[in-house]
Amino acid sequence: MHEPLLTVRRATATDVPVLARYGVALARLHVGFDPDRFAVPPGGEGAYAAFFQAELQRPEVVLLIAEAGTQPVGYAFVRMEPMSLVELRGAGAWLHDIYVDPGARSGGIGRRLLAAAKEAAIALGSGSLMLSASSQNAAARHLFEGAGLRPTMVEMRIELEG
Repeated sequence: MHEPLLTVRRATATDVPVLARYGVALARLHVGFDPDRFAVPPGGEGAYAAFFQAELQRPEVVLLIAEAGTQPVGYAFVRMEPMSLVELRGAGAWLHDIYVDPGARSGGIGRRLLAAAKEAAIALGSGSLMLSASSQNAAARHLFEGAGLRPTMVEMRIELEG
């Protein structure tokens, strides 16, 4: 028996329910890392569905779906961002989300989505691709560093009393 063909393609409006489900799963994963830092938005999948539906209309956005055969197994969300004086960076593509379904991990899907995100960044006219990774997500950081990304910032936080 052979593995189903893995493809990565641009998402369409019909993919919004899958994107919303995976968006919530990614948020929950991060809440598990640090519930004081991360949050699942009120409205859960409905909030994500509305968000991704709007993002699909933006020319500076590329949403990607990974499929094993016809089964969705992951997604990535790339958007060109303007220069930011607050973040001390120039304009460039940002990989806001990358997620692989837990049952499909360790099969190269993350690497394929990351490669497609790099291609999307180039197609958007960017000379770079940036992302954030939870400090506790060793598997993701390993994937990113193995693909040539390098750490550039460390986010820090303290909880303040009333």
